Amino acid sequence: MAIVLPKFPRRGASTSERSTRRTEPAIGLRLLSLHAGMEPGDTLDFEFSIHRVPAESIDGLEASVLWSTEGKGSEDIGVHFFERLSGTQLSQTALQTPRQMSTKLPHCPLSYEGRLMKIRWCVRLRLFLKGGREISAEQPFYLGHVTREV
Repeated sequence: MAIVLPKFPRRGASTSERSTRRTEPAIGLRLLSLHAGMEPGDTLDFEFSIHRVPAESIDGLEASVLWSTEGKGSEDIGVHFFERLSGTQLSQTALQTPRQMSTKLPHCPLSYEGRLMKIRWCVRLRLFLKGGREISAEQPFYLGHVTREV
């Protein structure tokens, strides 16, 4: 499970700085159905939990499964799955309790690792706090057998 903190403590930080950072909000994200690589048509299951955030300070959370390109030329992004939960929906159960989501993966585009271009898939969570602060977490995965340019 990946727990993403907005800032990580520096070496040699004072005790007060370390204890303050331990109280920073965090998002836990874990892929449940990960194999060596996910195949088109497989179901991707994942879970998330929210730590060290009072429920009343949350505006909402967006969960998405998306692909993006990087490399030469313009960069593209495509959203395959998207769900938004309001602060009210999130506060109906304990925030630390893992919540599961799933989606059936599409047939394309497949993950690709080339010299000039890459296609990458990930699960992304974005937690919106009142006052405009945002915390995000991403967990990458491969769709299909990864093709690498030689």
